[in-house]
Amino acid sequence: MNAKLPCDKTAIVLAVNTDPVISTKTEYHLLEDFAKDCIDEQNFKVKPESYIYSELPEYNCEECTALPYVNPQQLDEIVGYAIKGIAKKYDTDQTPHKEIDSQKVSFLIGKAGVFASNTNKKYMSYILGTDDINLFVKLAKAGEAIVFHEDIDAAYQIINNGMPETIFRMLIGKKHPINNTDLFIHTDQDFKKLSPKSINKFLSEKKQQLIKSIDPDFFKQHSIEQPQDLNQWGELIPLVQANTSTATTYPIHAIPTLARGAIQAIAEHVQAPIAMTAQCVIGAMSHIAQAHVNAPDPFNTQGEPCGLFLLTEGQSGSRKTTSRNLADRAIIKHEKKQYEQYRSDLEQWKCLLAGCDKKDKSVFLAETPPPHDPITRYSDITLESLAGLYVDGAIKNASISSDEAAQFFGGHTMKSDTRNQALGGYAKLFDDGSVERTRSKSNLNGSGRAYDVRLTFNLQGQHEVLSDALKDPVLRGQGFLPRFIFTAPENLAGTRLQDESNQANNANLDHRLIAYWNRCEFLLDECPLPVAADQPTGERRVIPIAKEAESLELEFYNEIERLQAKGQRYEYLQAFASRASQLARRLATVFAYFEGLDVIDRKTLSGACDVIRHSLGEWSRYAEIETVKENEAEKLIKNILAKCTKDKTNRILKTLALNGAPSSLRKAKEFAPCLNELIEFNYVRLVTINRSTYIELNPLLLK
Repeated sequence: MNAKLPCDKTAIVLAVNTDPVISTKTEYHLLEDFAKDCIDEQNFKVKPESYIYSELPEYNCEECTALPYVNPQQLDEIVGYAIKGIAKKYDTDQTPHKEIDSQKVSFLIGKAGVFASNTNKKYMSYILGTDDINLFVKLAKAGEAIVFHEDIDAAYQIINNGMPETIFRMLIGKKHPINNTDLFIHTDQDFKKLSPKSINKFLSEKKQQLIKSIDPDFFKQHSIEQPQDLNQWGELIPLVQANTSTATTYPIHAIPTLARGAIQAIAEHVQAPIAMTAQCVIGAMSHIAQAHVNAPDPFNTQGEPCGLFLLTEGQSGSRKTTSRNLADRAIIKHEKKQYEQYRSDLEQWKCLLAGCDKKDKSVFLAETPPPHDPITRYSDITLESLAGLYVDGAIKNASISSDEAAQFFGGHTMKSDTRNQALGGYAKLFDDGSVERTRSKSNLNGSGRAYDVRLTFNLQGQHEVLSDALKDPVLRGQGFLPRFIFTAPENLAGTRLQDESNQANNANLDHRLIAYWNRCEFLLDECPLPVAADQPTGERRVIPIAKEAESLELEFYNEIERLQAKGQRYEYLQAFASRASQLARRLATVFAYFEGLDVIDRKTLSGACDVIRHSLGEWSRYAEIETVKENEAEKLIKNILAKCTKDKTNRILKTLALNGAPSSLRKAKEFAPCLNELIEFNYVRLVTINRSTYIELNPLLLK
């Protein structure tokens, strides 16, 4: 979105968010910090758990509309937010929380200004003005630069005063303007149904039409005998900018309260990205939950494993190890205690064995096998070894947890001829909790199967290590990587400054971490937990989806399914997107178990869906997965450049370019938008010679 206006920390508190559950207050002195925690800028809504209205501090403003105010003299600077909607009060002593009151609210955070969005984009060929607030929100969500005012002529004047003359102006809305009617775009009901990509295409075409209607000679250049001046062309603008996008904000609001507090505490003490600490805490919760519960499965009444596969990118020095150690502290402490008991039992077993006569040893070994090593967290283990532990009954639940993913992706298993077999084995463990180990005929004692076993992956690694693995078509195509919840936060190196307050803080005394560790220890305790009346002893119970949440599950499934259609956001991410509903159910199960819920309520499922949306967004911008197939404009410029290079010229007849274009662009309606994009981004221009139209290449392409 746009830049936020900083405020003097000593002068004003912009807003206060009071959490009624854990009675903590968060003061915001900077608008940027407030927006990051409380505003869903992509959807213009207030995030969950936002008790930010000063007159009703016990009311949650979640889902209220939040429109950005910008400085009318500098349209790329956000100065405030106008918030309006229904705030709700809940009885937090009940689980799930029960709504007990609601109030209409309308208030301002920061300063008033004019409504605008996306007006700080690096590459902007046009900007829109509108008098329709619903249209403003829709176009802003589509990524269009737009300004709103109730008077459409006033909107145009604001743009004129706040934007460079080089950016083309257009008007779109309810009423025709009194002035600048030649810049007005008429829309109908069908326009409201367009996808963001279709909106972008429609407006780009409209821009070209308006330019031609205003200045028919716009595309005509001087005689080709005149020398080309590079300054007239401008710099080449990248056609595909997805790979340079910044990391999306991790939906910390989606995490249950207790875990969210731990995530924020670890991030503060360690000075690590929130996304990284969130993955660490979710990994710990998954490790604990997978031993006791199953996720609901629409095709199996016994459910499916709830163990999660998590993958996080983090550069060297991004505090991966420290974050994971704090998140796993209770598990590490629990396993250390178990290991000490194991060593004691093993010594006792050895003494008993040593006391047996030679003839009795075989009987003793058959009747009294040695105790098993209780460790279940591994940083470097092959599938063969892991399968052996499962088959031998040494463990039923395990985690592969490492902050050096190179140990996994670069290990023998993932580089050897048996890689496909290993990937299939991990997929089986994820899907149904079974594993098979097949040995040679001379070693049949080592063969066998194990059922109802569980595995959690929590891998973190540097970009250089993960990049090749994440681009690997086998890892994607076999469905291994699509099972992972992924995030790639920006590195905080260079911003992690400290003062005396940082040195005085002690993570061991932080009440948020203490509460989280205590909860983990309780769930790890050997004492039996409450079970359902119909639950067989020793079996995992299924945490079902509450009736109130079933409609949300359906909505999420349909949302992601539609986005896999041709031309939609996840067209090239179908292997990943098709698992979204399954991953959301599994993550919601982990959340519910950790919170002590008997069912997955709507709030819990909604939070899980937000995390999975974030993961899909990260996959789509990472490692060129979103652009596995070339951008159509890229195809066209490569095609034109190849023809011109072959003929040793810098131009080609437009009709020849159309007829010889890639097969998908040989119709005028597909060809024209791509050509317009190449013109806008300074790759080509049109020239008229003897009444014939030529496409001329930017000289920079011919160097």
